[in-house]
Amino acid sequence: MQKKISILLKSKKIEEAKPLMKKISDNYKKLLDYFPENTKEGFKTEALPSIWENKDKFNALMQKASDDMIKLAKAIDTAEDLRAVQKELMWSNCTACHSRFRAPH
Repeated sequence: MQKKISILLKSKKIEEAKPLMKKISDNYKKLLDYFPENTKEGFKTEALPSIWENKDKFNALMQKASDDMIKLAKAIDTAEDLRAVQKELMWSNCTACHSRFRAPH
């Protein structure tokens, strides 16, 4: 969905991108309830053990990512450099999470 947002922003379809940003924000909040202790083993996912070992950090990152998506939806109306604000408020969170909590694929 983040790639679709990038395409929409590049095409100056800002109003079409905003609902997707809200949806992603909501999805990040849903992740706060994922990965309880009893899910550490037995599932074939790309989740690394660091999620359970650093659950507070994972949850803080998910909350930040959620908040940043809402900030992005507001910032794009006045941003002079859409790519820079998108990198700061969206892609940096994706990279931070995937590098710490997701196995390479």
